[in-house]
Amino acid sequence: MFIREKKRRNQDGTVTTYLQLVENRRVDGKTRQRVLATLGRTDDPRLRKGLGSLVETANRYAELESILLSDRSRVETRIWGASLVWGRLWMETFAPIIKDAGLTQRQADAVYLMVLHRLVDPGSKCAALRFRDDVYGAPFDDLELHDLYRSLDRLAEVKNDVEAGWFARHRDLFTDTDLLYFDTTSTYVEGTHPEELAAFGYSRDHRGDRRQVGLGVVMTRKGLPVAHVIFPGNTADPSAFRLAVEAVRETLGVKRVMLCCDRGMVTEANLQALREVGMPYLVATKLRRDKVAQEVLSHSGRYHTVADNLEVKEVDLPDVEDRYIVCRNPEAVEADRREREAIVEMLSKRLETGSVKGLLRGAARRYVRTQAGGASLDRRKIEADARYDGKWVLRTNDARLTAAEAAVAYKRLWQVEEASRMLKTPLELRPIYHWTAQRVRGHITVCFLAFILRQILKKRLAERSFDGSFVELMEGLSRVRAVVLDDGNGSRYRMRDEIPAVSMAAFQALKIVPPRRIERLD
Repeated sequence: MFIREKKRRNQDGTVTTYLQLVENRRVDGKTRQRVLATLGRTDDPRLRKGLGSLVETANRYAELESILLSDRSRVETRIWGASLVWGRLWMETFAPIIKDAGLTQRQADAVYLMVLHRLVDPGSKCAALRFRDDVYGAPFDDLELHDLYRSLDRLAEVKNDVEAGWFARHRDLFTDTDLLYFDTTSTYVEGTHPEELAAFGYSRDHRGDRRQVGLGVVMTRKGLPVAHVIFPGNTADPSAFRLAVEAVRETLGVKRVMLCCDRGMVTEANLQALREVGMPYLVATKLRRDKVAQEVLSHSGRYHTVADNLEVKEVDLPDVEDRYIVCRNPEAVEADRREREAIVEMLSKRLETGSVKGLLRGAARRYVRTQAGGASLDRRKIEADARYDGKWVLRTNDARLTAAEAAVAYKRLWQVEEASRMLKTPLELRPIYHWTAQRVRGHITVCFLAFILRQILKKRLAERSFDGSFVELMEGLSRVRAVVLDDGNGSRYRMRDEIPAVSMAAFQALKIVPPRRIERLD
């Protein structure tokens, strides 16, 4: 491809010269020329400016090509897309809070490195140090492994200050702090340390062979994390409740809230702990074990429709201080009925053959009556079980919520239960290899900060009606890398990968202007 002069003689004898962009190509084994564009007349004053822009652009690409072909050039590629997105959120949320909590800039950078590592490619602290070398544009170059460990210790010391600062600086996000959700989970440690935290207890990970560490998570009804509490793995639920209540009331300075938790944590001891500190609660009861709930279900009354899959009615009981609300999902009523009928049919066939081994487990156990002469179906229990179809009973000591509001609020409890799963996967909270309580607390706090950033980004995306896959968005960000070219003579260039459309939503939600595809750095 080249530029040639094309001359044309005019009728008055003058000659006009044009510049043309021409390429050579082979056609049937012979070289042929094709005019790609006529650039203009040489006597046109605008031609020089146009040619200047063309030459500048062409020279840029030609220069990059010469760098790539040079023996002295160096090429370096690093993670950039994820760093741009999470870096913006970190600066908006925790960078000033971490500073106010008393951490040095070096410690703050180390905490951010560990949080970013959790979000992008979680692993050990040694892996985080290797990850440091693969991130473009972040202040990690001088960090060493001891900086990460010391920052974990320091972060554990100021954990309450960080959460209080997060809550205070962004309180406008928490317009629904009148209702907070609380759930507990557990993770496990490798080894026997730290002795003050690691203890054998119930493992939700089905790792009863490992010592456990308990974790409680407090969230708003919109899914934004507020605080977390850490306790030994053998801590009873009432003690965990008291720690959560203390975190909400004292650490965050929230005095009037309602705590919501699922039926697995409802004991009279837990509820008494909440009543002692004057905290309202909204909980679900265990239908088959709670005598009051049994009485509530026996009351007739009209259900009021709240949504297509939700109906409610409130039952007033004499001499009972708490309010009880019956909720029913019409779709679940039919599903439960079909499931029960399938179980009964299976049991009937098994009993006909005389084989009852393995039947006395789960829901089937309720429907089988064993006697000295053998086993048979308990028709009375089967008929009685139908009254539970698609229903659950809520209990609250608060008079502000209507029955409909209480039902809708409780249905959102799945968000805090999802939080427990997210902390473990994909943020990989477990397993924990640290040997000191401070390091364990610091590690969990790093995971919690990463979880908060994920939830904020999801909230920003939802506000822009993002309907794509969050997993695909994250994967797309990880593929956006910075490529830095150095010609060996002091000139450096930076290029970036194309940003996938699904990942561009994150840039738009955070109002980040994507960097230029190609840019000279000096």
